Amino acid sequence: MMSEPVPFVRPAATDDADALAALLAAYLAERFPGHPGTPAAKLAADVLAPGSTHHVLLAERHGAAIGFVAWDAVYDLHWAQRGAQIADLFVRPGSRGQGVALALVAAVCARAAEMGATFLRGASYDRQSPTGRFYERIAVGHDSAECHCAGRAFRQMASLHGAPVRQMARSLPPVEWNYEA
Repeated sequence: MMSEPVPFVRPAATDDADALAALLAAYLAERFPGHPGTPAAKLAADVLAPGSTHHVLLAERHGAAIGFVAWDAVYDLHWAQRGAQIADLFVRPGSRGQGVALALVAAVCARAAEMGATFLRGASYDRQSPTGRFYERIAVGHDSAECHCAGRAFRQMASLHGAPVRQMARSLPPVEWNYEA
C-alpha cells in the first residue's frame, strides 16, 4: 500500500475563499451542527485580504484543499513573549491519520518563529476529540483543554516544517520539552 504524499502547506490567499469556506463548513457541520458558517466573501474580506492580521494555512494534496489551520499572533504579558494562537484546525475525514494536522501545526510554528514567536497556544472544546488528543501529544494540556507548545518543543515542531510525515511523526517532541528554554 502506497502512502499518501506529504501535503503541500501554503498561506491561503483571497482566491482561496471558496475552498476555505467549504472546509470551514465541513468543520462546523462536524463539530457545531446548526452553525451557519462564514460566507466566502466575508472570509475574503476579513481574513484573507492583503494586510489582514489573521493567518490561514491550507493543506493541499493533488491540488485539492484537504485541511486548514487559522491562527493569530499573540503576546503573553506574564512572560513577555510573542506567540501564536490557533483558532481552528481541521482536516477532512478522508485525509486524517496521514500527518496533515501535524504538517499544518509545524508550518504554523515555523511561520510564527520567523515572526519572533516562542510558543504556540491552541485549545479544543473537547479534550478527548481528535484535536484535543493531538495537541496533548506535543503540548502541556490544562483542565480547560487549552494547550501550550513552548520552549524546546515549539522549536522542534518548527524544525519539522516540510519534513516527510513519517519523519515528523517519529520526531514529535516529548511533552517535557515544553519546560525547557
